[in-house]
Amino acid sequence: MLQLAELPLLAHAAWTRRQSRRVRGERELLAAIGNPLLAARPSRPEALRALCAQLLEHWFAAGRPLLPLVSLRPGDGRTTLATELAQRFAAMGERTLLVDADLRAPSLHARFGLPNRRGLADLLDGRNVQLAAARENLALLAAGAVREDPLELLSRERLRHFLEAAARRFRVVLIDTPAAERGPDLEMFAALAKGALLVVRPGEDGTCLARLRGRLTRCAAVTVATVFNHR
Repeated sequence: MLQLAELPLLAHAAWTRRQSRRVRGERELLAAIGNPLLAARPSRPEALRALCAQLLEHWFAAGRPLLPLVSLRPGDGRTTLATELAQRFAAMGERTLLVDADLRAPSLHARFGLPNRRGLADLLDGRNVQLAAARENLALLAAGAVREDPLELLSRERLRHFLEAAARRFRVVLIDTPAAERGPDLEMFAALAKGALLVVRPGEDGTCLARLRGRLTRCAAVTVATVFNHR
């Protein structure tokens, strides 16, 4: 029979096991998700500049203009990174489209001071949409008015048709997806793009990251790059 005196020891052992799975650097990250196409980078300006150059050379140049950004949880910095990368690609002269595919908690429109209307949800529901000119070389498709279940909307064939059309018009199409813990929405985009950029906060649970990797693998999607968000 378990003695009361043993409870603190068991609790400490469980806490120690959880801590040992925490991802604090590239070595622990690779153990959880395997080798991405590109090396892990911190979310610092000089690192993001190098990441943009690598993505242009090793991903977008190979006829793969779509790149979803994924993360485990809300607040991981995924939307901020999507905004920063889109602005950097546009400043480099690349025709860039930024898509707010987080139909559960849209926020990209607010970052550019734009209304959340005529967006992705409207397009998937068969209504007219309008790309907003966020700045030179950068267009934004807001999330729009969600009147149906987000997952049901994303399962419609219109999503594939739209992304195929966007791929012909833009060199770079970045897609901000909902956090993985909010549902399988991100998998729709990862499957169509055949890859995803993973945003990770240092200290994340490696077991959870391994499960996310499994979800991407089932979509036949590779981890293109990983960014540690230290902010």
